[in-house]
Amino acid sequence: MVSKIPDPSRHEEFVSLYVRHEPAVFSFVLAMVRNTADAEDVVQRASMTMWRCFDQYESGTNFRNWAFQISKNAALNHLTKMRRDRHVFSEKLIDLLAEQSEERAENLDARRRALDSCVEKLPAADHEMVAGCYAEGATIRSYAEQAAETANKIYKRLNRVRSQLQKCIERQLGLEEEVAQ
Repeated sequence: MVSKIPDPSRHEEFVSLYVRHEPAVFSFVLAMVRNTADAEDVVQRASMTMWRCFDQYESGTNFRNWAFQISKNAALNHLTKMRRDRHVFSEKLIDLLAEQSEERAENLDARRRALDSCVEKLPAADHEMVAGCYAEGATIRSYAEQAAETANKIYKRLNRVRSQLQKCIERQLGLEEEVAQ
């Protein structure tokens, strides 16, 4: 296929036809590649090819069939590339990775809950400092200015509080593990 940018006056025609037929094109590609993310990528590449080659489309003919042909070629190219790619994982490995991801997410949730609990136990001044330093858009320097302290003093205080929080989290997670066993 020779690719050149179509006549700008046909832009509206292309957009109108593409928008009308994109759901069918997506379903067609999804049936071939069987993965939503891959289908989205293939459809995006195919739509760019359609736009570049739109000068070859004859107005009034079946746009859907034309789009399907381009999409089919894009999907076949994708599938061929995936087969050659040495990084295609087996279903068993993918299941294992998904399981590990789930475990990590649960671990992070437990750590986040422990952190929230530990932050709540901080003395009021330390709690205020942590909230001030970690507020959206805040910096340690901006908090130090607001608190009329030196940034160095806030850094040191914050490091001590972080250390206390780390120990508190470890204690809480240790207690949770003992209870779970």
